[in-house]
Amino acid sequence: MLRTCLPSKFLLCSAAILFAALPLFSQTSEEISFQRTFLLRNASGTSFNAGDTPLHPHIFTRGDWTSFFAGSAFVTFASATGPEDHPNEFFSTNWVSAGVQRNLGTRGLVLFRGRASLEPLTIKEEGYPQLLQYVSAENGGPLLDKMRAQDLLQEAAVDLGFRVTTASFLHLYLAPVGDPAFGAVPFELRASSEEFAEAPFAYDIQETTHDSTRVVTAGFGSRWVTLEGSVFHDASTSGNHTSIDNGDIDSSSARVVITPFHALSFQVSRAKLGDDDRQIDSASLTIGSRAGAFSAIYTKRDNDLVSGGIEGIIRIARSTLAARIESVDRPRGFLGHPEVWRTTHFTVGYTFDIIQSSYLMGLGANVDYQTQYRDLPERYGHKPQTLYAFVRFRTESRRR
Repeated sequence: MLRTCLPSKFLLCSAAILFAALPLFSQTSEEISFQRTFLLRNASGTSFNAGDTPLHPHIFTRGDWTSFFAGSAFVTFASATGPEDHPNEFFSTNWVSAGVQRNLGTRGLVLFRGRASLEPLTIKEEGYPQLLQYVSAENGGPLLDKMRAQDLLQEAAVDLGFRVTTASFLHLYLAPVGDPAFGAVPFELRASSEEFAEAPFAYDIQETTHDSTRVVTAGFGSRWVTLEGSVFHDASTSGNHTSIDNGDIDSSSARVVITPFHALSFQVSRAKLGDDDRQIDSASLTIGSRAGAFSAIYTKRDNDLVSGGIEGIIRIARSTLAARIESVDRPRGFLGHPEVWRTTHFTVGYTFDIIQSSYLMGLGANVDYQTQYRDLPERYGHKPQTLYAFVRFRTESRRR
């Protein structure tokens, strides 16, 4: 189904599935309210966290307009051990998102949404320390043992929705800068990843389509299934990550998301990137609730490089436990290896909230640990690892 529904045939497939699926849905408008589907559910582009795990927004309602804002920031000290030269550095990873939504009659709505990050100002151009991290030249590098800042402008979009039944809708997403219908939610917004101060090691394989430009996504959604297709420009970033690569549309993607239960979703997606049609495939399973979240993510790029990982967080009163395990292919030539080489990474973390109100303030620490230190060059020494001690600030859900 995914292959046949790639963008050239997407509209026909959407129509066929729509008319076949309408009799199956009997939820009320409360169960699939437009506000939940767009304003609260969608985290980036048209991707969403499963269950009751939105971006902890502050929501304001004034007449026909509903607006929101949400954000998160880590002020972090990183210290790496193992190499003879121990990098020690302060930096901040952060983002802020805001939007406004209005109903159009009884069946339509329009949502304007934007997201930005100050990381180009709070992270050095050469990135922050993360031993064994790798970012290729086409994705904002080349970087080794460093992770780059995210782009200053991450999303500027409008989403138009039309309710077909009380339980299904059609929508059109347009974004000069945004996120096409591919893969899981970006790591910094993903419910299972939001308590990590640092990026996943699979970033270069898994995450790089999220900062695309000229994005157009059309889709059909319901309580049980979402079917979408996108065309976009596979943007590249470099330097201080404040400019916008506004090239011609050269890429396409399609994604199917199945939500058999409110707290569980499964997505499969495929994209063709650039004029040379580089292929990337993704599949992920996510589970979410107010008590925590879990994700398993698989990505294959260019029929060559593969990443797989599981991650999750558990909240107990004021404490949050976090863990991530990743297996990531590195390209030929990485650290002198002539063939593709797979690295394995373990990350564990703990955060304690000292303030819990409309905003949360927590103190925490994460540790990235590598397992292949015996196979690494002498530059990494014995048991290379990076410790991140941080203060975390973020919004907590509130309605006015």
